Order: sequence, then C-alpha cells, then structure tokens
Amino acid sequence: MTTKEDVRQRINSRLNTSATTIEGGLTQDIIGSVSYELANIIDTRIDVILDNAFVLTADEEHLKIKGQELGIYKKEATNAIVIAKITNASPYAKLQANSTAQTKDEIIFASTEEKNADVNGTLEIRMECLSKGIIGNIKKGALIEFCESYDGFENAKITNESEGYDGFEEETTEEFRERILEYLRNNTANSNIADYTMWAKEINGVNNVVVQDASIAGAGNVNVYISANDNAEVSDKLIQEVKTKIQSEQIINANLNVLPLEYFEINIEADIKLKEGYEISSVLSEFSNLIENYLSKLPHLVSYLYISNLFFAVEGIEDASNYLLNSGTESIEVNNLQIPIIGEITLNTDE
Repeated sequence: MTTKEDVRQRINSRLNTSATTIEGGLTQDIIGSVSYELANIIDTRIDVILDNAFVLTADEEHLKIKGQELGIYKKEATNAIVIAKITNASPYAKLQANSTAQTKDEIIFASTEEKNADVNGTLEIRMECLSKGIIGNIKKGALIEFCESYDGFENAKITNESEGYDGFEEETTEEFRERILEYLRNNTANSNIADYTMWAKEINGVNNVVVQDASIAGAGNVNVYISANDNAEVSDKLIQEVKTKIQSEQIINANLNVLPLEYFEINIEADIKLKEGYEISSVLSEFSNLIENYLSKLPHLVSYLYISNLFFAVEGIEDASNYLLNSGTESIEVNNLQIPIIGEITLNTDE
C-alpha cells in the first residue's frame, strides 16, 4: 500500500528550491495535501482499472459489463430434463406438476406438467432437475423413487428409460471472453453469417455453429447447424431454443432451419510396446487426451501421419505398429457439417 509519507518523501527529494521542509510550513502543508490525494489515487490501482477497461484483460465482473454494452450476456447453467416412466399406479391417477422423484444419490427432479396414468396405471412425464448443470444428465435407470407419497401412486415404480439431457454448466469466463472477442472481430451486423453464429452461441449448450446462407441453402433460406457441449446429442429442445432466439433477432425475413451437426467418430487401433514400468491404463488415458485435443480443433483432414506421431508423444510408449485409422491407413476428410469425435481407441500389448 502506498502511504502519504512515501509520496511526501519522493516529492521533497525532487525539490530544487531552498524552501523549508519543516512540517507545518506552507510548503509542507501543500505537499502533505497533495501527497494524501496522490496516495489515494495510487491505491486505487490504476493499472487494474485500465486492465478492466479492455475485453482481453478484464476480470469476470467487468467483462460482464463490457458484454452488456454489446448486448452479449454470460450463459447461465441450465437444468437437465429427463422423461420419467411410471408403472403400477392406480388407473387414471393424476400426477400433479412439481411432484418430485430422486436417484439413489438424491439428485431430485420435479415434474413440469400434470398428467394422468392410463388404464394400466402407466404414464411418461417430463421432469426437470432441481440442480443446475451436468449433474442432472443422469444415466438410464438412475431415477428410482418418488420423494413423497402421492395419491394413486403409493405402489408405483418410477424410472427413466433414457438419459437426462440439456443440463449444461455456466459458461466459463474465458469462453465468455472469446465469444465477445469473436463478436468484435467479425463486426456482426445486419443479419450476416457472423450474426447467426453469435445468436446461436448465446444459447447455453451450443458449442459449434455452421451457418449456410442463401447461396448454399437456397433463395430465402438460412441453415444453422449446431453441436452441443461435450458432444452431447442435440435435443429438439435445444434446436427450438436456438430457432426462437434467432427469429427474435434477425432483421431479414428468411426461412430459418436449425439442424444438428453430425458427429463423426474417429476410431484408432494399434499394437504398442510399453516402456518398462508403465501401465496400459495410464498410457491409454494420455493418448486419448492427445487425440481429443487434436480433434477439438476441428480439422477438416484427420491426418493419419499426425496421429502416428502422437503415439511417440506419450511417455510410456516405446513403439507402435499395425496402426489403423478407422480401419484404414489413410487420412480422413471431414466436411464442415461434421464434428470429429473420439470413437473407440484400442491399444494392444503383448502383456
């Protein structure tokens, strides 16, 4: 912390006159007042203020302010959805909205609607996780019981025959920063391709976006292709949210189609020789991370040679042979409507 006395001493050291330096004199009264104010200014950390004035260096709080100036807001975490199947209820029993059920780990879901069982005491109902984020993307069969007793459902059983979906974490500060920078670099305006990309990415859960204008989609059409975070399946709900957002923003009255990008699996198989002291599990994990990082850059050509070099970037691999990329020995072309993702990686050893 800069003190008033620090500033006073520095000012006095620069005096070229024979003015008295005795405290209480006119000169020192003036210097003391100036020193006090300068110390206050310095303590406000002007360098931090300057950093927070720019998107590249602003902290989270000030980045949100910069985003608001541009109409760009940080994406909040979302609640996952699951379709619950209920059996053995009383015929035609009604389950009210906000009825709750849980997993064995006490992840709680609430029904978003009221619905009646059929004559056999069976119904399927949409439920939303009460906790935000990926925690609600539960596995098939994870939902096991109601949290309370409901009329007509005392003996009922509840489960989920498909996984939970659309539970996404809050956007990170760096992801938010990159989205603002992308907007500034592309100078979005007037419903161009950059605008459609920006609008789609404002919906939490959207990862990659490819936009086709009328020159490709046809006169009067705009096609917006999206992928989901963590390479999850693109749900109808996510597609509709993107469509609603874009239609509320677009200036031109174009026919909008929102479609999922295709996930293209990259499978790798090879025989490897491990260095002494290394386990296949750790080597496989490290190699998979290298492949995932490479594919995250969305190469339009998944290079056979580049991946062959990655074997030797893993510390525990001494040699590799019989390497196959999607059952072949050639690079693989990926079109701009495909997202390359890790499929099955098989590393065989003699052990």
